[in-house]
Amino acid sequence: MPIAIKTIDQIMADEKHDMYFIQFGKDPFDFAEKRYPNIVRRHREWFETRNLSHATAAPRGWLCGDPGYRVVYFDGPDDPRVAEYSAEFEDETGKSLNPKKYQMVLMSYQSWLDGGGPRRLADDLAIGDDWL
Repeated sequence: MPIAIKTIDQIMADEKHDMYFIQFGKDPFDFAEKRYPNIVRRHREWFETRNLSHATAAPRGWLCGDPGYRVVYFDGPDDPRVAEYSAEFEDETGKSLNPKKYQMVLMSYQSWLDGGGPRRLADDLAIGDDWL
């Protein structure tokens, strides 16, 4: 059964606040690149043991398959699980301990607005009507 994967723009529009995203691998459009299943599994297990919601997220234009992105629903930057995550998976600067395989980022809602997120989403939704 097919599943609907929300784009990063859809998630930002729905949530209307700063959000954390993880990218596994360097380029979701490089199909030859491995997705590092052990790293992904380790992250998922970490999230689940902390009752932290997460879901697949897609970049703009993604049509099918695993894009290698996850949205992580921390309770904001002050959520103590953010510090726990950093202690486990990042160095003191916030850089991934294995940057070729994963990196978590905080996308600010304001930067998404300022960067044209709502316009991109409206354009994508208008294009989507042509597919129906």
